[in-house]
Amino acid sequence: MAHSNENTNGAAINSGASGELRVTVLSASNLPRLSFFHEHSKAFVILRIQDQMWSTNVAERSKSPRWEKEFDLRGSDSTVLKIELKVSRQFAGVSSEQLVGAVEVRFEELRDRQRCAREENRDHVTLNLQVPFSSEPHPSICMRVHKGSVAPKAALDTARALVSGARDNVQDMKMGPVLPAVPTDASDAGTSSQDAIKTIGSAKEVKAVYETALASVETFVKLVDAFADIHPYVKAAWTAISAGYKIAMAQKDRDDALAELLESMTTALDLVCRFDRTALHKDDKDVILQVAKKTNECALFIQEYTRIKSFALRAAKGTFCNFGDEIDRFKKDFDILRRNVDTGAILSLAEGLSKINGDLYDIEESIKLIGENVDRVAQTTIIDKLPYAEGATWDPDRVCLSKTREALLEEIWQWIKCSDTSDGAKIFCLTGVAGSGKSAIAHTVAHRCYQEGLLASSFFFSRDVADRNNPRKLLSTMARDLSARDPRIREQISLAMESDQSLATAPLSRQFEPLIQKPCLRYPSEQPMVSVIDGLDEGYSVDLLKLFRDGIPKLPPSFRLFITSRDMEAIDRYLSKSTHVHLRTIDLGALANLEDVRVFIERGFKDIAIVHDLGESWPGQELLDKVFQMAGGLFQWVSVVHQSLELSYNPAAELATLLGSLRTGLAAQEKMDEIYTKILQACEWNSPDFKRDYDLVMGAILAAKSPLSVSALQALHPEIPNIPKLLSRLGALLTGWRYSNQPIRILHLSLRDFLTTRVSTDAPFYICEKDNSRRLGLVSLAFLNDNLDHNTPGVGYLKSVSPGIPTVSKEQISEELWYACEFWTAHILEFDAPAPIELAEFIRNFLSDRLSSWMELCTSVNSFHGFQNVRTWIQRTLPEDVDLMNDEFNSRLGSALVDMSERLSYMDRREEALLAIQEAVELRRQPIAGMPSSFKNDLASCLHDLSSRLSDVGRREDAVLAIHEAIELRRELAHHDPATFNASLASSLNKASLRLSDIGNREGALDASREALSLYRQLAEGNPVVFNPNLADSLDSFSRHLSALGHLEDALTANRESVVLYRQLANDNPTAFNPELARALGNLFPRQLDLGDALESIQESVELYRQLANDRPATFKPELARALSNLCASLSALHRHENALTVIQESVALYRQLTCDRPAVFNSNLAHSIHNLSVQLSALGRPKDTLAANWESLVLFRQLAQGCPAAFNHHLAGSLLYHSKYHSALGNRGEALAAAKEAVELYRPLASDVPAVFKSMLVESLKRLSSSLRALGHKDDALAAAMEAKSLDSPETLLSAATTSHTPKIRRSFTFST
Repeated sequence: MAHSNENTNGAAINSGASGELRVTVLSASNLPRLSFFHEHSKAFVILRIQDQMWSTNVAERSKSPRWEKEFDLRGSDSTVLKIELKVSRQFAGVSSEQLVGAVEVRFEELRDRQRCAREENRDHVTLNLQVPFSSEPHPSICMRVHKGSVAPKAALDTARALVSGARDNVQDMKMGPVLPAVPTDASDAGTSSQDAIKTIGSAKEVKAVYETALASVETFVKLVDAFADIHPYVKAAWTAISAGYKIAMAQKDRDDALAELLESMTTALDLVCRFDRTALHKDDKDVILQVAKKTNECALFIQEYTRIKSFALRAAKGTFCNFGDEIDRFKKDFDILRRNVDTGAILSLAEGLSKINGDLYDIEESIKLIGENVDRVAQTTIIDKLPYAEGATWDPDRVCLSKTREALLEEIWQWIKCSDTSDGAKIFCLTGVAGSGKSAIAHTVAHRCYQEGLLASSFFFSRDVADRNNPRKLLSTMARDLSARDPRIREQISLAMESDQSLATAPLSRQFEPLIQKPCLRYPSEQPMVSVIDGLDEGYSVDLLKLFRDGIPKLPPSFRLFITSRDMEAIDRYLSKSTHVHLRTIDLGALANLEDVRVFIERGFKDIAIVHDLGESWPGQELLDKVFQMAGGLFQWVSVVHQSLELSYNPAAELATLLGSLRTGLAAQEKMDEIYTKILQACEWNSPDFKRDYDLVMGAILAAKSPLSVSALQALHPEIPNIPKLLSRLGALLTGWRYSNQPIRILHLSLRDFLTTRVSTDAPFYICEKDNSRRLGLVSLAFLNDNLDHNTPGVGYLKSVSPGIPTVSKEQISEELWYACEFWTAHILEFDAPAPIELAEFIRNFLSDRLSSWMELCTSVNSFHGFQNVRTWIQRTLPEDVDLMNDEFNSRLGSALVDMSERLSYMDRREEALLAIQEAVELRRQPIAGMPSSFKNDLASCLHDLSSRLSDVGRREDAVLAIHEAIELRRELAHHDPATFNASLASSLNKASLRLSDIGNREGALDASREALSLYRQLAEGNPVVFNPNLADSLDSFSRHLSALGHLEDALTANRESVVLYRQLANDNPTAFNPELARALGNLFPRQLDLGDALESIQESVELYRQLANDRPATFKPELARALSNLCASLSALHRHENALTVIQESVALYRQLTCDRPAVFNSNLAHSIHNLSVQLSALGRPKDTLAANWESLVLFRQLAQGCPAAFNHHLAGSLLYHSKYHSALGNRGEALAAAKEAVELYRPLASDVPAVFKSMLVESLKRLSSSLRALGHKDDALAAAMEAKSLDSPETLLSAATTSHTPKIRRSFTFST
């Protein structure tokens, strides 16, 4: 089905809205011979999406059948398309089908593959099939994904498709009269243009080609402009970047213009595709919108320019050569923009590009603002790593009524505004009983401070909200609020975070000084800075109170902290004696408070009269006075009465009943208990149905680990006919119940205490929170058994051959399903023996049918949930049902845990991957009756994997112990059955060689590798087809360990033998073994004695990886990037630094692309690659660029070290060492010293733990420290550092490092036989 470009683009928009994917099944390749009678079979293809199916016709007999059948499919990005290749067979008049192979792929992946194919000048994608039998080469299917197919996810996806379409137009133009490749350097443009003229051959062809190119740009701009209403930030990004097109066409002649045009198109595409990931903050988006308004004329300029028909003639005459320095400045600005786009920053030109000056803009102010906005975005990105408590801020709907609390609020305001001559900050602590209106006052204070520009931060504690029932996020939230208030403070906090990203989750005592105290002291405010904290009693800790006592006085005098809390003994103990704390208690009987309560009462009754049409005089002064007397100054008491009357069928009668039964003269708590009692007593307690439903629903509300909505409660309690009706009876005591999707909360914390603690257990409305928590566990478990199935998003991937874990948002599943998955274990673990019979039945069903699905869903939505706690609980609480976890169950669960660990590791979720494999190991340690060999082998396999996971998180010695245990088990198995288990033993020995190398035990690593190689040689002699690949891999590993000990000739011999084997294997099966050959060739480089031979080997490796990455980019782009890094090292060793720089730039670009999609996996590689880039820049004498690249790699290493310090601290230390060196070269002595000091502090514990590896690095860092100290004139300190380095560098010390106490213990635990 053919479409023009215009139609295709239109289809893109339409199909994007409907979620359509249009594909054409083209052909298949490499069909195996399946029939004795026929060499080739009749084949057809089936497409499946859940229960829908589409089929091609049956093709004629061929090894490569063709169909070219088009299908319109519907689904979301995450929809999985299953593609099956089958053959039709007929024998004795009976027709049958046989599956050749199948593959599963998501819509989004298909689109990405097609996009990559177009970039590589291919119009189709090739999918390799998973086959149920051995077949070489692998059968595959070719498909085309049409440009008109766009995910219905968001307008940005549509933008991506439109940009792709525009690039296709440019590609079509290139496919006309052939043009040379776009030059990568401006100096190449002249030669390129001359070659282009020769190629095209005539002025007429020149004009046609260039008019095609500019028409493509005009179409592209129109398409993006059309998104102004749909996605203004994409529009803004495009209009900003399109200024570069103007530069490209205005500054150069026609050939350079085309080259720069194509470069700019690529930059625009990258920015637009990454935009939503980057512009996360409101201030970024505001700035970009300003840019959009002031730079939209750039696109208009392009459109006007494309209307000039004599482009070639105008360019040839040099019409655009009269703009002078202004053009040069703009070009420099654009170069800065592009470099920063490469780092993923959001660059805002804000307030620039003021107006057209002739045909170009005056951009001097814009250039100044670029640096400012780059800094702001970078700082905000770092600060955003600080946890922020959602919903903790003030609410304008919860402030005090006007004309109430005026005296108290004025007192607080005067305290805020008064000039203070003291040395430190002050605290105003307002206390009062429950229901006295403290929260309303806090909201009012925060609101007024915000209006006056004085509010620094606000934090409202809440016992019902996990983020706000403890102080863990208080200071981090306050720091982020402060950074938004003052850019100078933002800079200081970002610097603190850069130097120590563990501050994000550090204790309060560590956070306070760098995140709050130092920034505020460095940039004190001339006017008051007010932080408001409400409900301190609902989330305080002793450490927080000590911080208020000891830390707040260290803040500048302009800082004010306003706190509200119930009366607590802890406040008296820690704050009452502090001179900087002003304690104020709400006196319920004070005249001002009573007058405020009267106003509150009158306003509430007036509203009720209006709603119920009771007349202006209702309820009359006498009744108002009586309510006032009953209230006793308690605002919360009045609020409950108001809400009760508002919901009443007859408010007048309800009010009379309440007033007739309530007593006067009670204390505040007793008064609240009494009003709760009266409201609850009015319910239908004589109705068994109401009593039952009340217990279930109110019990669930109080026992829920996270507030549930009405709809979720109804779904979890289907036996209750109408939960909204029940909640309406209790509406006076609850919030959120009017709306089905809002979380339900109790009106006031005092109600929870009343229902669960203070009321008699005989009262009909008493709630036992523990009993209801257990019951909610039963409900959740039953719900999972009934509703968690294979159709649930995020379920089923453990049965898939695809790696990784799909990401599922909470919005994709129901609230009740998420709650049941997240919290059933927390509820169930509250049961003690003996447990109810129904619980055992629920557990039995869950373990047999739902356990794996539960693990899958939890891991997809949030994080991996281990099962060990539940397992231990079952053994303790359900001893008679321990057979629930029989051998078959343990085996099934163990396999699922191993698979989950591998997938988590693939996603770089290291700690979770370790947790999963640790649980698998514990399961495998339980022997299986009658199967000792199988049990030991499974345990050894798990220990083998455990060693890798421990190494991934930096626990090197534990990793050695794990692989040692695996080896001992496999030695025993191989002793009794060498034919079966020698291969497994060899694999673990290879792994052991890596782990021993990690801790610096190079001799032990070599011994392990040598033994593995010996085993593989024996195995390969007996069965070369099976074991030659293992032998080649073992030779490569053995070569690495020989090289590490300086045996370069032996290492080269082993590596060459490995390459020879891989060449033979690749000749027979290139698909399977070309990657291994490429890897082995790359590993030749560090062992080659001849640098020329080394370069030839690594170049061959790179070319192989290029071919592989062209065919399978998702798999081999990372390997290509790594090979390019090796090529850079080879070129650098030959002092060809210009070539090395070009190569490492390509490697960095590849890793940037990979990091955009999977940052957790590739950030480490990107950091190393950028570090190598800085080394080449240094070698070329570009110190400023060197420092910039080094800084970026340093920031990445800090992030990585924060998440996993044991694995990345040594990389961070090495980067700091280079950072010190580069600063020193620029004369930045202070910065050089700071970096050297930090490197030393990082290397000290590393050298203590693994001296054989890190003691030499500590010596180097001490020498760098000594040099930095000497440069600043600190001679004594410099001498001390130098002496320490010398003492560590002595032969005796190095010998001691090689024989330190822990290393022999590990070495002695291995008995390698050679």
